[in-house]
Amino acid sequence: MAALSPSFAYAAESGGAAQGTWGALVFYIINFALFVGILVKYLLPAGKHFFVERAAGIRDTMSKADRAFHEAQELANQAAEKLARLEAEKARLASDLADETVYQIGRIYDQAQEAAGRIKRDHELSIAALREDASRRVREALAHAAARLAFRMIAADFSAADQQRLVGAFVDRLSAEARR
Repeated sequence: MAALSPSFAYAAESGGAAQGTWGALVFYIINFALFVGILVKYLLPAGKHFFVERAAGIRDTMSKADRAFHEAQELANQAAEKLARLEAEKARLASDLADETVYQIGRIYDQAQEAAGRIKRDHELSIAALREDASRRVREALAHAAARLAFRMIAADFSAADQQRLVGAFVDRLSAEARR
């Protein structure tokens, strides 16, 4: 308010220089000493207890954090070992798979070669059988044609004397075969 109304501040009486007494100083010293004593008696043990417990809590937290760090590092080392074993197992499985693939491809190639050989042999045998069958049919057709031609020729020029001679030759041959 004095700042808002400077006229009041100017109108105030200016006091003289304050003079203190020794009694007031002693009162302030005793008051301060009592304040310091209360602080020392009650606040210092409580503060000390607070800081001791706080330090113990910090040490406990630090030791827990250190243990957790060491456990985490140990788990990380175990995980790294397991990962290395898994990588080795993966490499071994990949190698085994590659070897098995090469083996199976070799087997398939060998079986394909065998099958091709069988197909070729079967083809050659089929061609030979077809050739033999065709040859037999041609011989059979020629034999039938020759028989028809012979029958026509015989029928045209065959006489009773020829028949007698043929029957006699047949009977003679049968007799010779029966004596044996």
